[in-house]
Amino acid sequence: AASDVYKRQGHSHADSDEIYFFISGIGSMTLGKRGFLVESGDVVLVKAGEFHRVKNSDDIFPLYFVCVFNGKRETGEK
Repeated sequence: AASDVYKRQGHSHADSDEIYFFISGIGSMTLGKRGFLVESGDVVLVKAGEFHRVKNSDDIFPLYFVCVFNGKRETGEK
């Protein structure tokens, strides 16, 4: 099913804002407790500490995006 094509668990970054630039395709995004559709040309600002998740929702028009943030990825490694 299209809803299973790409699914992330979602996460947040305590010390860094993040900006998503949607390049092509159709999908959905969860920001906090709010869900909405995203598509090519959309730009979304995720504030530091805010839960977010992106989901591809179309088999024909896969969702491509670039996310930019100031910080490092948390890997759990020491």
